[in-house]
Amino acid sequence: MQKRITWILVIIAALYLLLNAALLVFGKAIIISQIEKNLKTKASLERVSFGLPLSINMDKLNIEGLLKANSISVSPSLLGFLAGKIVLNNLKLIQPEITLIKNADGKLNLPQFTAKGKQPPLLLAGLKIREGKFIFIDKKIDPDGYRVVVDKINVNISKVAFPPTSLYANFEASAVLLNGANKPAGNALASGWIDLGPKNMDGKFELKDVEAVVLAPYYKKILSGRKLHSAKLNFSADLKAKSNDLLVQCRLEFSNARYEKEAEEEDGKQTVDIVKEALGIFSDASGRITFNFSINTKLDNPRLDLINLKGSIAQAAVQNITSQPPEDVIEKVKETAKKFKEFGKGLKDLFKKEE
Repeated sequence: MQKRITWILVIIAALYLLLNAALLVFGKAIIISQIEKNLKTKASLERVSFGLPLSINMDKLNIEGLLKANSISVSPSLLGFLAGKIVLNNLKLIQPEITLIKNADGKLNLPQFTAKGKQPPLLLAGLKIREGKFIFIDKKIDPDGYRVVVDKINVNISKVAFPPTSLYANFEASAVLLNGANKPAGNALASGWIDLGPKNMDGKFELKDVEAVVLAPYYKKILSGRKLHSAKLNFSADLKAKSNDLLVQCRLEFSNARYEKEAEEEDGKQTVDIVKEALGIFSDASGRITFNFSINTKLDNPRLDLINLKGSIAQAAVQNITSQPPEDVIEKVKETAKKFKEFGKGLKDLFKKEE
C-alpha cells in the first residue's frame, strides 16, 4: 500500500514537472500567438508555469495599449470542462493596469472577436484583483484626451461552493480615484451579494469625499458644473434586485463648493455668478446640496435613461426647497433677485456711459 502511494506521488510529481517544462517551452509562444491573433495587437510575456492543485500562472503579461499585469493566475474547473462549459474556479490578477480609450466618435478600444461557430459558455466562479489600476482616456469630451484614473483597485468575488450549480456570489471592492496631479481624490467602495440564477441582488456602492471637479465633464450634463472650482462629492447607491427587476436608490451630495467667476471684475464692473446663486437656493444651511432619487432598470441589462434621471434629480431639487424653512427660502430668493437686479442696473449704467 505504501509503495502504491509512493508511486502515485512520483507520477504526480513527474506530471507536474512535465507540464511545467511543456509550458516553459511551448506555452509562452502559444499564448502570445493567440493574443496577437485575436486582439490584433502586440503582446509579451515573461514566464508561464503550472501550479497545484490546478492553475496556469503568467508573469509580466503586456498587451500593448490595453493591459499589463505583474501576475495572472487562472484555475480552470475539470468538472466544468466535462460538462461542456468553460468554468474558471478562480481568476487572480496582481497589479493589473487596464487602459481604456474612447475616440472622438465614442468608440472604445475594446477588441472585436470574430464568432467562429457556437462557443461554450464561460463562467467565472471567483475573481481576485490586487492593487489594480484603471486609466480611462476620453477623446470625445476632450480631443487631447480627458483622463480619469482609478488606483489601488482591490476586488474579491467568490461563488458559494455548495451546491455546485449555484450562481450565488459574494463581492467586495475598493479603489482610490486620482486627480490630475495623481493625488488621492476620493474613495470608491462596493459590497454585497448577487445570484444570477433567479437574478436577485443586494448590494451597495459608495463614492466618498470625491473631488467633484475630477468628474465634472460627466455630471455637468445633469447638474451644471461649468463654473465649479472645487467641491466634495459623496454618492451612495443601494442596489436591490428581485427576479431581474433592479431598483437603485441613490443619494448624491455636494458640499464645500467654491465657484469660478464668469469674468474678472474690471474697472468696477459688476458680475454675478448665475450658477452659484441658482444652486444656493437648493442648498441647506451648511451649504450642502443633496439629491435623493431612484433608478429602475434590469439586472441583466442595466440602462440609464438620462431624461428620466434629469427628471428625478429635478424632483429631488424641489424636495430640497420644500424641506427648508419657508422663511429661509424666501430670504434666499430675495437675496438672489437683489443681486440680479443690481447686476442688471450695472449693465444699464455701463451701456449709458458707452453711448
